[in-house]
Amino acid sequence: MARVIFNRKISSDYYRMRILCPEIASRAKPGQFIMVRITELLDPLLRRPFGIHRLCHERDKHTDNNSPSCIEILYKIVGKGTIVLSEKKKGEGIDLMGPLGNGFYLEQNIETAVIVAGGIGVAPLFSLAQVLKGVKGKNTSRDKLTIFIGGENRKDILCLNDFKKIGARVVVSTIDGSLGTKGLVTDLLVNFLRKHSPLETKNLKLFGCGPLPMLRTLSEIAFYKNIPCQVSLESRMACGVGACQGCAVPTEINKEGDRVVLYQRACKEGPVFDSTIIFWDYKSILLKV
Repeated sequence: MARVIFNRKISSDYYRMRILCPEIASRAKPGQFIMVRITELLDPLLRRPFGIHRLCHERDKHTDNNSPSCIEILYKIVGKGTIVLSEKKKGEGIDLMGPLGNGFYLEQNIETAVIVAGGIGVAPLFSLAQVLKGVKGKNTSRDKLTIFIGGENRKDILCLNDFKKIGARVVVSTIDGSLGTKGLVTDLLVNFLRKHSPLETKNLKLFGCGPLPMLRTLSEIAFYKNIPCQVSLESRMACGVGACQGCAVPTEINKEGDRVVLYQRACKEGPVFDSTIIFWDYKSILLKV
């Protein structure tokens, strides 16, 4: 049984929880997630999935201080499950499964990286930024790791200072213009690419998490600019281990020279996918089947 270290309200509808769970923290990778049993009661019955937001240390006589002993999750109040979760107190036990799923694939020669986050999609991307700074080296300039964060309004912009503290360049946009540039977060990426020549973006890698329309636009930009892109899908999950197949998403693969649709489970084969294989036109798929 894991233990709650703190459960803090960080904005009007958002909370950040730190959990002592050495076995999970020591094996977790950016992009993976945990399944949380909210209560011992029957309602809500199903566990809830949460991306691993941050890996960190917590002094404890039962843990190895050389490896992460805690994880943090970042969540938004959206229903009964998250309301109950927000009421968890310091020292309470909490039932977790994890780490689950496949996270981001990180090469050792990443020269320039851009992370695009939409709303609560920022949650699994901070641990990614932490590792990217390690891959790229402590002396990497801010321009080599850029974070674009978008939301409906200023209340939806999270982790701004956290990204800055690890040495990333952070740019913000909001739909209502209450913070940063007015517009979509993908507009920030378009402007960024316009200001940089193809030679400057030759070794650029893109990473993203957020609402499906945002990820679709990000994928299209990456495709036309021929930039490798990985996306973490925010899918509803019931079991988290691939058994129920309720989180299956259509992907396109080459089979004997033809492009065919193959359903893959976000919890098992994902939640992180290469953006080029996702079949973004869900409506067309549903009409065909």
